[in-house]
Amino acid sequence: KWEILTYSAFVVAVWVLFFIFTSYHYNNLRKQLLVKTTREKDSVKRLNQAYQGTIKALISTLDCRDHATWVHSTRVVGYAMAIADQMGLKEEEQHKLALAGFLHDIGKIGVPDHILFKKSKLLPEEWEAIKRHPEIGYQIIHQLDFFNNAADIILLHHEHYDGGGYPLGLKGEKIPLTARIFAVADALDAITSDRPYRPARSMEIAVQEVCRLSGQQFCPKCVKCIKALGVDHLSQIEQNVKEHGKLKLKLEELVCCGVRS
Repeated sequence: KWEILTYSAFVVAVWVLFFIFTSYHYNNLRKQLLVKTTREKDSVKRLNQAYQGTIKALISTLDCRDHATWVHSTRVVGYAMAIADQMGLKEEEQHKLALAGFLHDIGKIGVPDHILFKKSKLLPEEWEAIKRHPEIGYQIIHQLDFFNNAADIILLHHEHYDGGGYPLGLKGEKIPLTARIFAVADALDAITSDRPYRPARSMEIAVQEVCRLSGQQFCPKCVKCIKALGVDHLSQIEQNVKEHGKLKLKLEELVCCGVRS
């Protein structure tokens, strides 16, 4: 009987010690994970801040160099987001499109002032210098890991659906959908903006011109979305951006997307 009681007490003691040992290490591990999680959150927060600071620095540089280019970029983002939404693009793709939109002309930093701000018609060699801005922009942005998801749009936003664009001469579906969307949005703003060689045209004329070039310069799917959005809706986007700077996505909302990607 005493042997049984002694054995039982021993077993209970072992289990108690095992429980104490396990609880101690469990709590210790939990504390370590909590510290690690806190540090990771702090690291992500600092990364977000650095990422946002980099975007703002690039945008400020572009704005200081050529304010008109920055305003143009903001309107293009408005049109591009509307087209992307109409096409049902995922939120991540819309974020990528918006980020590329804000910085799509960053390569113009590498274009000489006497060419970039020239009021008269460009000479052939000057036009070639302008056409290098997508590649310059790509080289600037591609070096930053968290911008890689937007770099291709910056490189390819002047490609044409029929293969007649630049810099690579890609054709049709070989051009990423986001770049095809952006090409249409960019053209809409170019047509409705003042140029040294002509005044701004109406949104109605801009839509007609884009439709006319469907299958040639522009992707038919994107043009179809422009038709569905309609002149009135596109004009409202233009006014919202011009008067209030209203966009679907704010700069701060692009930060998380860039870090995740």
